[in-house]
Amino acid sequence: MKGLVIWIRTEEGSDESILDELGRDIEERGGRVEVFHSEAVENLGMEKNDRAKAIACAMLASHGVVVIASGVENPSINPSDKLEIRIIEESDLRHTDAHDSFMRDLELAGLVPPPKYDVHPDEEKEILKKLQDLGYLEE
Repeated sequence: MKGLVIWIRTEEGSDESILDELGRDIEERGGRVEVFHSEAVENLGMEKNDRAKAIACAMLASHGVVVIASGVENPSINPSDKLEIRIIEESDLRHTDAHDSFMRDLELAGLVPPPKYDVHPDEEKEILKKLQDLGYLEE
C-alpha cells in the first residue's frame, strides 16, 4: 500500500482528539497507523520546525504506515510515487458526513483498507447466493 500522510490543519493549541479518532477509524479497518501528537513532536525537538515534522511524517509513511499529524500550515513535503499527502481542515473532520466522505475517498484511492463488517454466517451465505445469481461469482 502507498504511504500516506494525513495532515490536519488546525488552529494553534487545538485539541488533538480528532487525530486519535481518525487513527482509531483506520486502525479498526486493519490499517497500520501512527498518530504524530504534539508531545511526540516536542520529544523529537521539532515543535518549532514544521518542515522537520513533515519530513519525519513522510519518512514514517514511506514504510507503509498511515501517519496522522496536524499543523497550522500545510506540510512542506510533496507527494511521490510512494507517498500520498492528504490535507484536511480540522473543522471538516468534526462533521460526520465530511468525516465519512474523507474516509471513503481514502478507501477508494486504496490508501486505507475498507471497513470490516461482522457478518453472521447465514447472512454471508445469502449474500454470496445473491452475488452468484447476479453473475458476479461462479458457483
